[in-house]
Amino acid sequence: MTNQQKSKKRMILNAFDMNCVGHQNPGMWSHPDDQTHRYKDLDYWTDLAKLLERGGFDCLFIADVLGFYDVYGGSRETALRTAAQAPVGDPAIPVSAMAAVTERLGFGVTKSLTYELPYSFAKTMTTLDHITKGRVAWNIVTSYQASAAQNLGLDDQIPHDERYNVADEFMEVCYKLWEGSWEDDAVVIDKENRVFTDPSKVHDIKHEGKYYKVPGAHLGQPSPQRTPFLFQAGTSKAGTAFAGKHAEAVFVIGTSPEELRPTVDKVRQAAAEAGRDPRSVKVIVMLTPVTAPTDEEAQAKLEDFYKYADTDAALTLFGGWTGVDLSSAPADQPLESMESNAIRAMMEMLTRVDSDVVWTKERLAKWLCIGGFSSSIVGSPTTIVDEMERWMEIADVDGFNLGRVIAPGTMEDFVELVVPELRRRGHVPQDPGADGAMTLRERITGDSRLPVEHVGAKLGAEVSGSLVR
Repeated sequence: MTNQQKSKKRMILNAFDMNCVGHQNPGMWSHPDDQTHRYKDLDYWTDLAKLLERGGFDCLFIADVLGFYDVYGGSRETALRTAAQAPVGDPAIPVSAMAAVTERLGFGVTKSLTYELPYSFAKTMTTLDHITKGRVAWNIVTSYQASAAQNLGLDDQIPHDERYNVADEFMEVCYKLWEGSWEDDAVVIDKENRVFTDPSKVHDIKHEGKYYKVPGAHLGQPSPQRTPFLFQAGTSKAGTAFAGKHAEAVFVIGTSPEELRPTVDKVRQAAAEAGRDPRSVKVIVMLTPVTAPTDEEAQAKLEDFYKYADTDAALTLFGGWTGVDLSSAPADQPLESMESNAIRAMMEMLTRVDSDVVWTKERLAKWLCIGGFSSSIVGSPTTIVDEMERWMEIADVDGFNLGRVIAPGTMEDFVELVVPELRRRGHVPQDPGADGAMTLRERITGDSRLPVEHVGAKLGAEVSGSLVR
């Protein structure tokens, strides 16, 4: 591929955030320029949405958790003290307001289907899709926290692979409701004959499965996308198979493009095995940018950020993500000397990050403070975009979830400094609104509806008795 060809490749650009103070940036809320304590204020979110739209971003991808990070030290105390994803608000609530002040930006809402009922959930997402004029996405997760399970009515987590079995049937019910229950022309709004909806074109889905029984029809009329655009973020064997069947975009993390490429290849292979075009599944990798006009200024900015890093918060997040409690481990003990399957797997990853470093608890915690397990990219706009292009070429990713170090400073710097270089190289449209209003799916794939080979389209056709488009 020539440099000219690479420069014209469209880049999916998402901002990665969470309705909380400390997300993937432990301790950075204490930076004097950080405003994340305002996460509960609506104008914090509407200002962010307007900034991202001005920068040509495709989507604001909003993460979520349903429980405290309470593995580290055996309690939630450190999570609360350090604001490690606690407190946290609902990701969907600010979306309507953000949609009202933007015209193009999409909104990816994380919701765990483990703790939802598909019938009511389908109505919620249909409502959001209407209100945003087709700009909503669902990040499908099954949740991993024992504290969430216990507070939401279960004795413990559902076993990992079983959660994906539940998820598969949950999706089946939603597809039937979204794609098949109402025909495209069911709503007629015939004032003369006083008929709003033609009842003959609204169908019961008659679903009866192992986990769910949903006999009736969807309560919501078809929204612009019908099914919200589908993100998914699991890369286990079961998660990858689920992504191959359902996801339209898969969110991944990696420490280098070389290390990530096999994961990307497995995702595309899973899509092919599900009878889909492998390129129809977009792969989005998380990166955390630190930028300034020059490389030297960016490095100085990074060093300043590290002054505010909170290693206790980092290890609290690490405990939640891995189930490993490092609270009693000596700060300078090499991690490789610890007996733990999770630590051994972690060491394989950390060795790829830097094989010359002796990884200790202290060194791990500092590394996690900028972007968590994801890579950071530090430098001038030219350096940043060069590195993003390298990820796209080597890892074969389609775009990025960009994490924040501080808010709104990280995204302000990116929009002011990096976006002009992305536009110059043809990765981001010069005028994102030139093509008029689009749904999020249309913006990313070119079509507002699920493709005909997608399982959701097929299930919808079965319910409605129509041919798959």
